[in-house]
Amino acid sequence: MNEIIDVKFKMLWNAPVCVAVGGRFVSCVNGPEDAIHFLSVRWPSERGSYYVKAKEKCLAAISHRATLEAAREAFVMACLEARLIRDERSAS
Repeated sequence: MNEIIDVKFKMLWNAPVCVAVGGRFVSCVNGPEDAIHFLSVRWPSERGSYYVKAKEKCLAAISHRATLEAAREAFVMACLEARLIRDERSAS
């Protein structure tokens, strides 16, 4: 009866943000953890001011210091700046 059950909770946005690198669909990012991975591993070499803000907001959301909506909005702005989505409606 002294069994430990490992449960992993993942924070998800209300709607994913679908991104394209080089004009080709890459993936849909579903939450701040996915966004941090995308920003760290799959992001194009150019990194603007919104890139930094997105990383900060997503990290803050994971540690409950920012809302999921704020993290998603920051990620969308970074994607718009990097031209990974055409407009915010594409992210909805």
